[in-house]
Amino acid sequence: MEDQILDSFDEFDERTRIVTVKHFYFESQARLYAARLKEAGIKCVVSNATLQTMLPVEQGGIKLLVRETDLEEASQIVREMDQRNNETPPENSFHEIDQQGIAYLKSLDKEKKGNVWLQWLVVLILLLLLIRAFLRAGGWIDSGWDFF
Repeated sequence: MEDQILDSFDEFDERTRIVTVKHFYFESQARLYAARLKEAGIKCVVSNATLQTMLPVEQGGIKLLVRETDLEEASQIVREMDQRNNETPPENSFHEIDQQGIAYLKSLDKEKKGNVWLQWLVVLILLLLLIRAFLRAGGWIDSGWDFF
Protein backbone atom coordinates (compact mmCIF):
# COMPACT_ATOMS: atom_id res chain seq x y z
CA MET A 1 0.00 0.00 0.00
CA GLU A 2 1.58 3.26 -1.09
CA ASP A 3 1.73 6.21 1.27
CA GLN A 4 -0.69 8.99 0.40
CA ILE A 5 -0.93 12.28 2.20
CA LEU A 6 -4.51 12.94 1.12
CA ASP A 7 -7.32 10.54 0.34
CA SER A 8 -8.21 10.51 -3.30
CA PHE A 9 -9.44 8.28 -6.07
CA ASP A 10 -6.36 9.15 -8.19
CA GLU A 11 -7.77 9.04 -11.73
CA PHE A 12 -11.33 10.25 -11.56
CA ASP A 13 -13.92 9.94 -14.27
CA GLU A 14 -16.85 12.37 -14.05
CA ARG A 15 -19.30 9.56 -14.85
CA THR A 16 -18.17 7.55 -11.83
CA ARG A 17 -20.63 7.62 -8.96
CA ILE A 18 -19.28 7.87 -5.44
CA VAL A 19 -21.38 6.19 -2.74
CA THR A 20 -21.22 5.94 1.04
CA VAL A 21 -20.39 2.51 2.43
CA LYS A 22 -20.65 3.38 6.12
CA HIS A 23 -21.07 6.30 8.52
CA PHE A 24 -18.78 6.69 11.54
CA TYR A 25 -18.71 8.69 14.76
CA PHE A 26 -14.93 8.59 15.14
CA GLU A 27 -12.28 9.33 12.54
CA SER A 28 -9.95 6.65 13.91
CA GLN A 29 -12.51 3.93 13.26
CA ALA A 30 -13.18 5.27 9.75
CA ARG A 31 -9.44 5.24 9.03
CA LEU A 32 -9.17 1.60 10.14
CA TYR A 33 -11.95 0.58 7.77
CA ALA A 34 -10.40 2.65 4.98
CA ALA A 35 -7.03 0.97 5.52
CA ARG A 36 -8.65 -2.46 5.24
CA LEU A 37 -10.41 -1.47 2.00
CA LYS A 38 -7.18 -0.07 0.55
CA GLU A 39 -5.42 -3.28 1.53
CA ALA A 40 -8.01 -5.16 -0.53
CA GLY A 41 -7.30 -2.86 -3.48
CA ILE A 42 -10.45 -0.75 -3.19
CA LYS A 43 -9.95 3.00 -3.57
CA CYS A 44 -11.79 4.91 -0.85
CA VAL A 45 -12.01 8.31 0.80
CA VAL A 46 -12.84 9.31 4.38
CA SER A 47 -15.10 12.35 4.12
CA ASN A 48 -16.02 15.07 6.65
CA ALA A 49 -13.37 13.87 9.12
CA THR A 50 -11.78 17.25 9.76
CA LEU A 51 -15.06 19.12 10.06
CA GLN A 52 -16.62 16.45 12.28
CA THR A 53 -13.57 16.42 14.55
CA MET A 54 -13.48 20.22 14.87
CA LEU A 55 -17.23 20.78 15.13
CA PRO A 56 -19.09 17.60 16.15
CA VAL A 57 -22.61 18.76 15.29
CA GLU A 58 -23.95 15.81 13.34
CA GLN A 59 -23.59 12.36 14.85
CA GLY A 60 -22.16 9.82 12.44
CA GLY A 61 -21.11 12.55 10.03
CA ILE A 62 -17.86 10.91 8.96
CA LYS A 63 -18.38 8.92 5.78
CA LEU A 64 -16.41 6.21 4.05
CA LEU A 65 -16.84 6.69 0.31
CA VAL A 66 -16.09 4.24 -2.52
CA ARG A 67 -16.78 4.01 -6.23
CA GLU A 68 -20.17 2.51 -7.02
CA THR A 69 -18.48 -0.27 -8.97
CA ASP A 70 -16.62 -1.33 -5.78
CA LEU A 71 -19.66 -1.06 -3.52
CA GLU A 72 -20.51 -4.77 -3.35
CA GLU A 73 -16.98 -5.89 -2.46
CA ALA A 74 -16.50 -2.98 -0.03
CA SER A 75 -19.82 -3.73 1.68
CA GLN A 76 -18.77 -7.35 2.18
CA ILE A 77 -15.48 -6.30 3.80
CA VAL A 78 -17.29 -3.74 6.00
CA ARG A 79 -19.81 -6.40 7.12
CA GLU A 80 -16.98 -8.78 8.03
CA MET A 81 -15.24 -6.05 10.03
CA ASP A 82 -18.48 -5.10 11.79
CA GLN A 83 -19.11 -8.73 12.69
CA ARG A 84 -15.56 -9.13 14.02
CA ASN A 85 -15.90 -5.91 16.05
CA ASN A 86 -19.19 -7.05 17.61
CA GLU A 87 -17.77 -10.35 18.85
CA THR A 88 -17.00 -10.24 22.56
CA PRO A 89 -13.81 -11.92 23.72
CA PRO A 90 -14.23 -14.71 26.26
CA GLU A 91 -14.05 -13.72 29.90
CA ASN A 92 -10.58 -13.78 31.44
CA SER A 93 -8.95 -13.72 28.03
CA PHE A 94 -5.70 -11.90 27.51
CA HIS A 95 -6.82 -10.39 24.21
CA GLU A 96 -4.69 -7.41 23.16
CA ILE A 97 -2.15 -7.71 25.96
CA ASP A 98 1.57 -8.42 25.81
CA GLN A 99 3.62 -10.91 27.83
CA GLN A 100 4.63 -8.28 30.37
CA GLY A 101 0.97 -7.42 30.99
CA ILE A 102 0.07 -11.08 31.45
CA ALA A 103 2.91 -11.53 33.97
CA TYR A 104 1.72 -8.44 35.86
CA LEU A 105 -1.87 -9.71 36.08
CA LYS A 106 -0.69 -13.12 37.27
CA SER A 107 1.45 -11.47 39.97
CA LEU A 108 -1.61 -9.57 41.19
CA ASP A 109 -3.47 -12.86 41.57
CA LYS A 110 -0.58 -14.33 43.57
CA GLU A 111 -0.49 -11.27 45.85
CA LYS A 112 -4.21 -11.60 46.51
CA LYS A 113 -3.81 -15.24 47.50
CA GLY A 114 -0.73 -14.51 49.63
CA ASN A 115 -2.37 -11.74 51.65
CA VAL A 116 -5.34 -13.81 52.84
CA TRP A 117 -3.79 -14.38 56.27
CA LEU A 118 -3.28 -10.62 56.65
CA GLN A 119 -6.93 -9.98 55.82
CA TRP A 120 -8.04 -12.53 58.42
CA LEU A 121 -5.74 -10.92 61.01
CA VAL A 122 -7.30 -7.49 60.40
CA VAL A 123 -10.82 -8.98 60.66
CA LEU A 124 -9.89 -10.71 63.92
CA ILE A 125 -8.49 -7.50 65.44
CA LEU A 126 -11.60 -5.54 64.44
CA LEU A 127 -13.83 -8.25 65.89
CA LEU A 128 -11.93 -8.19 69.20
CA LEU A 129 -12.19 -4.38 69.37
CA LEU A 130 -15.92 -4.61 68.72
CA ILE A 131 -16.39 -7.21 71.48
CA ARG A 132 -14.32 -5.05 73.87
CA ALA A 133 -16.52 -2.03 73.10
CA PHE A 134 -19.68 -4.00 73.89
CA LEU A 135 -18.17 -5.35 77.13
CA ARG A 136 -17.14 -1.84 78.24
CA ALA A 137 -20.56 -0.44 77.39
CA GLY A 138 -22.25 -3.18 79.43
CA GLY A 139 -19.99 -2.59 82.43
CA TRP A 140 -18.32 -6.00 82.22
CA ILE A 141 -14.81 -4.53 81.88
CA ASP A 142 -13.40 -1.96 84.29
CA SER A 143 -11.60 1.03 82.76
CA GLY A 144 -8.58 0.49 85.00
CA TRP A 145 -8.10 -3.02 83.69
CA ASP A 146 -8.34 -1.91 80.03
CA PHE A 147 -5.08 -0.87 78.33
CA PHE A 148 -6.72 1.33 75.72
